[in-house]
Amino acid sequence: MLALTYTPSVARYLVAPATALTLGDIRPPRLPGPGWLMVKPRLSGICGSDQALLSGKASLHLAALTSTPFVPGHEVVGEIVSGPRRGERVVVQPALGCTVRGIEPACPECASGLPALCRHTIDGAISAGLQTGYCRDAGGGWSEGLVAHESQLHAVPADLSDEDAVLVEPLACALHAAAIADPQPGEKIAIIGAGTIGLLTLAAVRRLAPAATLLAVVKHKGQEGAARRFGADDVCSPDRIHVEGARLTGARRLVGHQGRELLLGGFDRVLDCVGSGASLEQATTIARPRGRVVMVGMPGKLETDLAAAWLRELELRGAYGYEHDFPAALELARELRPGRLIDRGWPLQHYKKALEEAPRATRNGRVKTVFEVAT
Repeated sequence: MLALTYTPSVARYLVAPATALTLGDIRPPRLPGPGWLMVKPRLSGICGSDQALLSGKASLHLAALTSTPFVPGHEVVGEIVSGPRRGERVVVQPALGCTVRGIEPACPECASGLPALCRHTIDGAISAGLQTGYCRDAGGGWSEGLVAHESQLHAVPADLSDEDAVLVEPLACALHAAAIADPQPGEKIAIIGAGTIGLLTLAAVRRLAPAATLLAVVKHKGQEGAARRFGADDVCSPDRIHVEGARLTGARRLVGHQGRELLLGGFDRVLDCVGSGASLEQATTIARPRGRVVMVGMPGKLETDLAAAWLRELELRGAYGYEHDFPAALELARELRPGRLIDRGWPLQHYKKALEEAPRATRNGRVKTVFEVAT
């Protein structure tokens, strides 16, 4: 079967990480045991974490939680091609937790419905890997076939298009992030970033807190319309975040040495959906004392000034994965129709152009690039 395979090496990582990705025919992954099914992807998304991996910006700490060579792709809508559910259209919940790995008893995180935080991601019936798309034995969506445990597969309603369904996985991440933020009625909340995860997180926070005031911080002019459609009350650029934050929250804006800005007061919750040093620093300087900052976008090695987080006793939380969020994400996708965020689809054969175009797609509000594997 045709697949894009990631095979890292030190030389490639240091000089040209993207060259670790090659296109070719490989053997389909085998079914690891009972309850596993073969799935043929129809659409598979290019995630920010995939782009970080291929640009050499992903954290090296994550390498021990993968097994190579692997086929990337964890945002997947596909069709089951084996077993009694053959022909069923599904989305893949990619976390490879205890149930998937055949480990009993389940670790505390898996037992409480948090398979993405599993303690056994290097154990069990398959090789190491946090997710489908980072595990040698499971395969990934950037191919003509992957294997998934039945517990990972969620049926797609007939009235939900493939374009909407392929965004269910990031939408589930967004719902989880919104739950961690725990927005309350009447609060002032800032969401930094208007890529795929930023816009979906915005929609998820709006769903949880319809009476909150939401500021979306967008880098590109073309993202403003999408941010308002997905629930923002106000929109501003990153260089206006302190000015608009002071206006919306009634905080005082201070400007110190070298133009460093800080709000006295500020937002009750801030969700950083970028994951850069600059965005995290902004998040901590616009949050009120003892406010909550949620890191949604994947950070890697970065330089940032966290003095404001210390000074104001901020609560910094990570948001990764899901907690029983896929059924809710499917329902929200039917209301939200997130497929309108897709820029365009590419065949696997044009992967170099697709990966080149993916970062550019964020500029116009159609922020997601996908591979069209089979339709």
